[in-house]
Amino acid sequence: MAPVSFVALPFAGLLIMARPRSRGEWLAAAVSGGAGIALLAVRGQGSLDALSRGWIVLVTLAFVVGAKLRPPVFWPLALRACLYAAVGLLLLVNLRAVSGLGVGGAVWREVQWEATRSASRVVRYVVEVVPGLYPAFEPAVRLLAVWPLWLVLETLAGLALAWRAHGLIARTPLSQVAVLNH
Repeated sequence: MAPVSFVALPFAGLLIMARPRSRGEWLAAAVSGGAGIALLAVRGQGSLDALSRGWIVLVTLAFVVGAKLRPPVFWPLALRACLYAAVGLLLLVNLRAVSGLGVGGAVWREVQWEATRSASRVVRYVVEVVPGLYPAFEPAVRLLAVWPLWLVLETLAGLALAWRAHGLIARTPLSQVAVLNH
């Protein structure tokens, strides 16, 4: 469900920042924003899920606010949003540890364990369907368990889709506003 939120929330935010003027723009912003929030509100399981949800919110805020404040060019904007979200997430986890709600290092170990377990489950299903891929089982699990890499790749794909959809739906996309103002 998280990948849908990687598209829905930034898309809604971009539409709202572009100042929607038509019913269609408002409807698209409301439906996508509502869907993204509803998917994030569904009860999650474990630290990896909680971290992913926090990441989605932080990267969306960084991306949308960045698009409004600076002349938006997609790649620098998206990469900067990922950087800001990473810093924000690190601060949140460390503040949680300092406040006595948990131990920062333990959270990261738990997240890594959950990512490895999830990757193992996915690869096991693939090997059940195509048994000849069994020799690739362990390397595939190790690659998929590098959750920060996959999180950033999912994020960039979702932000790209949101950026493109916003450009198609908004009467005056933020990228055009930046060109008109300069």
